[in-house]
Amino acid sequence: MRNPADSIDFSNGKDFYALIAPFYDALVGPFLRAVRKDIADKARSGNCRRVLEVCCGTGEQAIMLARSGMEATGVDLSGAMLRVALGKGPPEASYVLGNAEHLPFEPGAFDCVSISLALHEMAYQTAVRVGFELLRVLAPNGQLIVFDYAAVENARFSLVPGFIGLLERIAGRRHFSNFVRFTRMGGIGRFLEIFPLKIISTGNYFFGSLQLIVAQKEL
Repeated sequence: MRNPADSIDFSNGKDFYALIAPFYDALVGPFLRAVRKDIADKARSGNCRRVLEVCCGTGEQAIMLARSGMEATGVDLSGAMLRVALGKGPPEASYVLGNAEHLPFEPGAFDCVSISLALHEMAYQTAVRVGFELLRVLAPNGQLIVFDYAAVENARFSLVPGFIGLLERIAGRRHFSNFVRFTRMGGIGRFLEIFPLKIISTGNYFFGSLQLIVAQKEL
């Protein structure tokens, strides 16, 4: 039987997630289980059939979307992360090695696009380009589901942003710098204001430090 990994060219240069990929699920999986379920529920209630999970990592969210009855595709720049995703048994989602700034899909290819905990780690202009790419591959009136950090002042429990900041600092100087800029500029809610979107719902997690936003692409 042909290995699904054979269809992916993993030779995309230096992979910054190669060391953490084997341990990623154990480190963050327990904390994200509830929000991943909520994302799948939002996509299902939005009548999404074709769903793209951008920066899918080890595939946990894409697998959950597929098990909820949707045609799920995951895309990530890290070959190491995708190897972990493909190693989780019979592939219930399809995976593509690709850059979120230049998604390898046709315009309007998906009813729903999801991205979690990725925009905050990008330089601002990179995040903007990614945002417009998400909209490009999203069908008219399709749903964008985003989970990321809120503004610093949204957190209601002082130790939470401090602990999160420590985790982001461990990820590296550039990563931490982008995280600080993202939260000080208003977090994911403020960031999404520059795009042609109609906000459908918002939800707070971890004492307001993170937000789940569902928005509709406006024509």
